[in-house]
Amino acid sequence: MLNRIATILLLSFILFAGCSLFSSTEKQSEPEQKESVTYPEPDPEISAILDLYRGALFDEMGETIATVHDTLRFSKPESALGNLVADALRYRAGHELQQFVNLSVIGDSSFRLYLTPGELTRKDVMEFMPYENHLVILRLKGDKVFELANQIAELGGAPVSGMRLRIVDGRARGVLVNAQTLSSDKEYLVATTSWAANGGDQFPALWDYSGRIDLHDVNVRDLYIDYFKSRRNIHANRDGRIRS
Repeated sequence: MLNRIATILLLSFILFAGCSLFSSTEKQSEPEQKESVTYPEPDPEISAILDLYRGALFDEMGETIATVHDTLRFSKPESALGNLVADALRYRAGHELQQFVNLSVIGDSSFRLYLTPGELTRKDVMEFMPYENHLVILRLKGDKVFELANQIAELGGAPVSGMRLRIVDGRARGVLVNAQTLSSDKEYLVATTSWAANGGDQFPALWDYSGRIDLHDVNVRDLYIDYFKSRRNIHANRDGRIRS
């Protein structure tokens, strides 16, 4: 319940405090005001309930999760931030299954901020990943993993972990999974989010799986909070996993 109320307060803050952290550079034209609108006073019963939790929630939202030492943004074909979020998915998937997970992928459209040097708080991570998705692990045949590599290449790159490839004329070349040549006969475990697995991202190869494990108890936002907290210090890291 505490997390749900925290989300409500956070959304209220973003909506009514005019939070400028969301990455939109396009200016919207002001709508014509035809008449003034009078909003009702807050419901006293709901306000009283929120007051019981407000102090604890503000303390919780201000908790320092980690220290960021570099500016991390999404970029293509490879970015330090993309590597970070994909590695976190694969690490947690392996921990939950207690077995090796070959790769992970997630679209950068799932996120709403970039990270800047300084203290990273719980509130920052909730703004960074504002969606209620859970961790999913798919079993894909090698030919589907190759399709996934080509879909990543067509996008010019995407956050991926456990896979290495070159992009040549919009196609994937030299695809390796865990430093080994991709085998069409082998099956691979792929970590992603429920949104991507359900058809909400740009990776159709994920939708044709031979097996699926939904970890409903592993919220992706909480996954990132746990991962950042375990690292404590976050630095930019590019290792050439996607080249063009």
